Amino acid sequence: MKKLIYLILSAPILFSSCNQAPAGPSAEDKAVFEKNIDTFKSFAQNFNEENMDGLMALIADSVKWSPPYYNENKLLGYDDFGEAVKGYFDNFQDIKFEEGKGLIGSDKGFWGGSTFSSGSADPNPNILRVYGTWMTTHTATGAPANNKWYAVISFNEDGKIATFSDWMDVNGMNVQIERYVASQEAQ
Repeated sequence: MKKLIYLILSAPILFSSCNQAPAGPSAEDKAVFEKNIDTFKSFAQNFNEENMDGLMALIADSVKWSPPYYNENKLLGYDDFGEAVKGYFDNFQDIKFEEGKGLIGSDKGFWGGSTFSSGSADPNPNILRVYGTWMTTHTATGAPANNKWYAVISFNEDGKIATFSDWMDVNGMNVQIERYVASQEAQ
């Protein structure tokens, strides 16, 4: 009888402990997440300085890149990524990234892991979602161009960018440049 009473009294404690929320990310995962943010900030700084060597040093040789423009959903590699960066350097100046700019309801530019998703939760700190706006000036015309931008970036064990999927309105840059040129011609 004592055992039965003990079981009845302990059952609520046992079942309530099963429903407790997870403790959150470990200190190690938080450190990895912060390191990945620092790597992306170095990436953006190297973009701003048009430092091709510094920027490409952050990219894994085996990178898989899904560009923001339509290419029949083909994954591209290291050399393709470098050529795209060079194209930006050749055609734009004062390239700057402002994290969180353009988001509604948040000014946070960096997110990692997922507590809620359509699949199972993923606490991986090596998958970074980046939100913000790239701001630049078109070199040939002086036209300012801004683009809201989103990327999902994963990092390998060496801390380099291993996968890079980004989205932005590539045509929107052309529209901004054309409007600027038309406004200059109208003056």
